[in-house]
Amino acid sequence: MRHTKLAPARLLAYLAFLASSTACADAGPSTDVQPLYSFNQNPLIQIYGLPALGPARVLSSGESSVTLRWQIANNFAGDSNNSESVFLDGETHRLTLAWGQGLPGGMDWGFELPYVTHGGGFLDGFIDRWHRTFHLPQGGRNNVPRNQIDYRYTRDGVDLIHLTHPVSGWGDARLLVGKQIALNKIFGFQSMALRASLKLPTGNSNELRGSGSTDLAIWVSAVLAPVFEYWNPYGGGGLLLMTEGNVLPRQQNRQVSFGTLGVSRQFGRLALNLQLDGHSPFYTDSHLRPLGTYAVQGLAGLIWEVTAHRFLEFSVSEDLVANTSPDVAFNLSFNTRF
Repeated sequence: MRHTKLAPARLLAYLAFLASSTACADAGPSTDVQPLYSFNQNPLIQIYGLPALGPARVLSSGESSVTLRWQIANNFAGDSNNSESVFLDGETHRLTLAWGQGLPGGMDWGFELPYVTHGGGFLDGFIDRWHRTFHLPQGGRNNVPRNQIDYRYTRDGVDLIHLTHPVSGWGDARLLVGKQIALNKIFGFQSMALRASLKLPTGNSNELRGSGSTDLAIWVSAVLAPVFEYWNPYGGGGLLLMTEGNVLPRQQNRQVSFGTLGVSRQFGRLALNLQLDGHSPFYTDSHLRPLGTYAVQGLAGLIWEVTAHRFLEFSVSEDLVANTSPDVAFNLSFNTRF
């Protein structure tokens, strides 16, 4: 199956123009660097506890944060060999309520509760028109019905995953905790936090709303001093440990490493972020890209501090390693702190 693209160069150029055209001289906005909220929305990967990077600064003692996030991932990927085949055609939506609170001693904690929908979605027509407008390859999209859901994995002639009807419901809940690391700005670091999350098996694994496993992730998030005067590098990485789940248990890796690299440019109350997310394979004993290959996705996004301590975030991601993450994913979130 040929891979399709949504002209990332044009997208990045448009976002950069939008950011510069809305820049202002207001000295009041927050100067904290915020990573884009993102993790792989491949329907066979989003069921696990792969975390978003999160900020390198924890909430202050007594400070609270409430966030509503909407993620839309349009999947169209396939691969096969003599013994196995995978086909992922559909759209996954995650509507997540997140809450956090600062604790004494430079710590914070919180939770995330997602509502997951797998269905045909509504983006297929838009993506098809985009490809025709910019003369991009369709990759087989025009040979299947629009707005259908067909998530399948077959091995040795047996369907191990076969989801062809829309489903929705609560996904796997996550508990999170963070600890500020005192650095005194050594080695060029501006801030650093040690973070952990515990994903609980609260979602239905038969409907790919959860994995059936309990997952523990531990990672570091850091921000470096600006380069070229204006751009703040940030990044981090860690390890995800998983118990045996219900989705392809014989092929599931129990350990996955992950990492994020990005840069952020502040324009008054608006920040432009460019970011890379990657992780090692979640499945073993498979030579198919959506299952057994390292994944890397690229993101471009804007974070707008609408008023003091209220943020609106929008980003678009694409798979830079073909067929390992959604063809395109949109992320929209609103966060308020008090």
